[in-house]
Amino acid sequence: MKPSNTVTTVTFKRQYFSITAIIKSTFMAGLLAISGLAQANTHPSYLTDSYCDSLVEQFIGPGMRSLGKYVNEDFNPVYTGNIRNTINYLDQRAEWLAECNGYLKDTNDTYVFYTEKSTEEIFTAIKALRKELQLVREGVEFPDETGADNPKPFIKNRFDTLAQLVDQHHTRMLMKKQFL
Repeated sequence: MKPSNTVTTVTFKRQYFSITAIIKSTFMAGLLAISGLAQANTHPSYLTDSYCDSLVEQFIGPGMRSLGKYVNEDFNPVYTGNIRNTINYLDQRAEWLAECNGYLKDTNDTYVFYTEKSTEEIFTAIKALRKELQLVREGVEFPDETGADNPKPFIKNRFDTLAQLVDQHHTRMLMKKQFL
């Protein structure tokens, strides 16, 4: 009698495991299909339209004023710590803005700076200013017409390009708000 109980139990367990395996594999296949679709467009939960709008407004408002004050009044190539801090600021803001840009493209089919072209131009200008500052920090000389090392006009030129592009975006933002 014992052998028949054992055979029945083994048969039951085989059926149990095969049914469980089928259920598990079906469930996992469904999860993979769903996660594959969801994974393509996942974004952190803090990213919202209003967060991205406020980030852009902060960058084009007080952020650009602060950057302008540094470039136009406080920039001194001797103080590499200040240059490093400015580079870190640009890197951080570019990263945040790029994250928002990705979110806006995926969710609203819009861009952080009005159009794809203006967004790319502003990101390029940020990178160019960052690169010039990094060269100054590394000790690359920028000779002026007298031959003296004077990186300020080069830095100012890069900043002015960025400021002009940001100002164009700011004007568009103001016009958009006027008609809402």
